[in-house]
Amino acid sequence: MKKTFTFFLLFISFVLFSQNTISKSIILSEPPISKEFSFLKDELKDVQVVMLGEISHFDGNVFETKTEIIKYLVENMGFDVIAFESGIYDLWKAQNEISRGANCKQVFRNSLFSMWGKRQEFQSFITFFETNKAKLKLFGFDHQITSTDGISNLSNDLFSYSKQINHNIKLNKDDFSLLLESISNSGMFDESDISYLIFSSELNKLKQKVIQQKNSEEKFYWSQILNGLLTLGEDAFTRQNFTSTFNCTSIDNIRDKQMAENLLVYIKQNPEAKIICWGANQHFTNNLKSVKTPIIKDFMPMGTYIKKALEDKMYSLAAVTANDSIFLQNKWYSTPIKESSFEDVLKKQFITNPVFFSAKQLELNEIKQNRLYSPITFIEGNLSDFHDGYLFFPKTSLSTIDEYDDEIHTTTNKKEVVDDEKEFDIKQRPNETLIEEVVIYSKNTPYQILKKAIGSFDKNYPTKGFSSDLKTNILIKVADTTCVDVDVLAQQYDLGYVNRDFRNTKKVLETKWKVSKNFQTESFKEYHGLMYNSPIQYAPLLKDNKFKKFELNVEGTTKINNEEVIIIQFSSPRNHSTFTRRVYLSNYSGYIYINKSDNAIIKIIENWQVTDFPISFRDGYVLKNNLSKYTNKEYLNESTITEFVKDNNLYFIKNAKNVVSGILYNEVNDKTDYEITTTSNWNNFNVLNPKIIKSNNEVLLFGN
Repeated sequence: MKKTFTFFLLFISFVLFSQNTISKSIILSEPPISKEFSFLKDELKDVQVVMLGEISHFDGNVFETKTEIIKYLVENMGFDVIAFESGIYDLWKAQNEISRGANCKQVFRNSLFSMWGKRQEFQSFITFFETNKAKLKLFGFDHQITSTDGISNLSNDLFSYSKQINHNIKLNKDDFSLLLESISNSGMFDESDISYLIFSSELNKLKQKVIQQKNSEEKFYWSQILNGLLTLGEDAFTRQNFTSTFNCTSIDNIRDKQMAENLLVYIKQNPEAKIICWGANQHFTNNLKSVKTPIIKDFMPMGTYIKKALEDKMYSLAAVTANDSIFLQNKWYSTPIKESSFEDVLKKQFITNPVFFSAKQLELNEIKQNRLYSPITFIEGNLSDFHDGYLFFPKTSLSTIDEYDDEIHTTTNKKEVVDDEKEFDIKQRPNETLIEEVVIYSKNTPYQILKKAIGSFDKNYPTKGFSSDLKTNILIKVADTTCVDVDVLAQQYDLGYVNRDFRNTKKVLETKWKVSKNFQTESFKEYHGLMYNSPIQYAPLLKDNKFKKFELNVEGTTKINNEEVIIIQFSSPRNHSTFTRRVYLSNYSGYIYINKSDNAIIKIIENWQVTDFPISFRDGYVLKNNLSKYTNKEYLNESTITEFVKDNNLYFIKNAKNVVSGILYNEVNDKTDYEITTTSNWNNFNVLNPKIIKSNNEVLLFGN
């Protein structure tokens, strides 16, 4: 009888899934609101840690729904800690700042990964936290450094704490800060200043000293921060990157193990805490024991450690979608759903509204094709093993940039005209008369000269908001063919060049097309970084903690606008992004022109000779007609000339010219040269009464 009953259950399970249905589910409204999640009271009975996952970090409506779930859990089930997949140091600082009365919006922008903190759809969470901050606490379980100023702040705080406990770190603080930046931003352990052996030795010595301290919150955090830094260093030093379609692989095991440790130690320190974790599905996976697919099968998620330690006191809720396309690098890519897969079942059964279903049902307790660990690659696995519950979204919407974000915003205002008139005039650059003989005016070295220039930023450049008028020409040539020739007229609003992470906002007034063929320009965003990249704000050479690492030489002097100008040649001995501000490896060099009278930088020539262009960036432009065969691109060189003009005792960017040159090719290695030249000119600088432009997140489509 027992065998018959078991066979009957297996038969029913087979029939249900063969019919492509999920029998037990709860349909929610669109969009869901907090009170609809009352069913979680039973689902999460006796649970201490809830993990709210997301399959993509860019689905705005998923952020909003997660906020509604958090509202319910806080208001009705006593959850009081919100833990993010962001830096443990950064969120500790954030909690301290909020406790001191800091603005929550700014704190979250500066402490979380920008995919959350700087997105419009996350703002409802910030509002909720602000209202309930007296009864809520923040925690970051990631060992990465995620905040805007986290690298320099962490370095300063670490050395201060070391001094406080009478320990001497035998490392240079500035070099340590640069190394952390290299690890965090470039993903590599740059041993130019500090070797890995010395790095790990000195941090382990400090760790032992911290262990000897009396128990306190400070001891807890610094212990875990040091563990994280050691792990971060090991990961960067030993990591061997390879291309994979999966979101996580065994390479991420070091990180996930450390994230699990951070959370488990926090629970040990705060045994009464009820914690909601916000992060990615893959990190919150209970186990992957049913997966046999190479690469992914060896991944050991954070959630596996937590589940083993907490058992039923931990609950993983995954957000699932069945999108048939993905938006990457400003382009949509097709991601078809495999027939009869988990996503296919969901897409066909639940068409309009979000739906919740528990993993504790027969339909999920079998091996099924799914796309939970990659945007394109399906694997086989037992869905009831992966998570405890699923929240399916039939529709998703891309998250949008928060109005005050530091990324490009463009708004359209007027018209687009096809025009055969000649290109607008860019004023000629000042005539330069190079004094061939190098004249030594003092004993100042090029490093001392550049240091004075950097120290004079506050007096020489705008430190607050101003507006200006912009004219830009974009010229694209493939082989000998001009494919795009267009003028863009716009108004621009900047928040200043000094001590700002923000870029600017543009209101496009008019576009004048002179040539538009074979080359489809999708968005104004594609050219923002080429037409405006203020070196005063962003050039690695002009950072106070980096310029000493560059090779500098005084080349001579010249006269510009009747001012005597010193010319310094620079080059970086390091080719990664910390010292080049480019995602591709390149030899970075150029010239910097400094007024002798007021130490103002009035011109910069920058050049990037590409040494390794990443495969992930090689996807080509949208070409048509006889050029459509070229499906991939590769940068060979990039150069930028930026010139400043003095206006009302301040220096503003007047002219900028960016040239990107490279090759286009196809699968059979047919190749041709291409070049994008972006020439820009600014006028009418207004500091006293600037025209403030706010974004409505519209994108100017250039179309034909």
